[in-house]
Amino acid sequence: MKRWLLPASALVLVVTACGAGEKPAPQATEAVARVPGVRAVAARRERAAEREARTILREFVPPPRAHRVDVRPGQYGGAHVLHQAGPTQVVEVADVHGFWSVRRSLAEVAAFLRAHPLRGFGGSGAEYGSNVPHYLRWGRSSPAGSPAPSRFLTITAVALPRRTIVRVDVQVVWVYPRSPSERVPPATSEIVVHMPKGVRTVTDRAKVGRVLRWFDALPISPPGVHVFCLARLTAHMTLSFRSAGGAWLARARVPVTCASVCDPIGFRIGGRRVKPLVDRSSSYSFSGRLQSLLGSHLTAPVHR
Repeated sequence: MKRWLLPASALVLVVTACGAGEKPAPQATEAVARVPGVRAVAARRERAAEREARTILREFVPPPRAHRVDVRPGQYGGAHVLHQAGPTQVVEVADVHGFWSVRRSLAEVAAFLRAHPLRGFGGSGAEYGSNVPHYLRWGRSSPAGSPAPSRFLTITAVALPRRTIVRVDVQVVWVYPRSPSERVPPATSEIVVHMPKGVRTVTDRAKVGRVLRWFDALPISPPGVHVFCLARLTAHMTLSFRSAGGAWLARARVPVTCASVCDPIGFRIGGRRVKPLVDRSSSYSFSGRLQSLLGSHLTAPVHR
């Protein structure tokens, strides 16, 4: 399982045949036993992301008369950029790459690549290496213009004697599944929000349901990812999920800005601590949506 230092829910379709003479429907216990576990779902998502990454790589259009080559680590001396992957984020990601060689100048290759972008990928800037060997690198993402892209494309063209080498990296983000047992208890009918400046209570059924949908859609912090985090003095709010009788069911500690690997959402169900959660996008955070719903903005308002 590959993890990158750089933020979908699983849809399970259970199809049962109906008709005379067929087996009776399985009992509830049998049906539950057939639901795949978290690790099985994670493996399936990773394989699907790898297949998609390879499909995108096949759609890349190389310059005319370019041919696919193998480039070994350390090959071509100072062209270290040929051995660097794409963007770095803290997510689960499937990464594939390929190399092409063509007897054309860097300027000619760059002009062709600019004129033949991959469909659906938007430009996010270019980088130029002035030291010998010269190189150009483009970064693009998809969906184009999305605040939380899930596919990344990096194209690097390096000028070598009498030819140009092109490296193409495709990265497809996938989300590690969250266990159904780690969701807000369905008996929740009231949410008490302790904010840095006051307390708000949500009892409206529609608003409670909306907050629960947002919260239960959050992914867990990617397991196995370790990053160096600087000390942060971020304010937090506490959410208490309660039953109609006022019993405390679950509690969450949420940063008022964006929940990241360095500052995730802490979550407890009853007295049990479960996996921390993170936002999929800093511009569309759970905290920002909650503040907009409550009309109490500790950060910039979020448009839902």
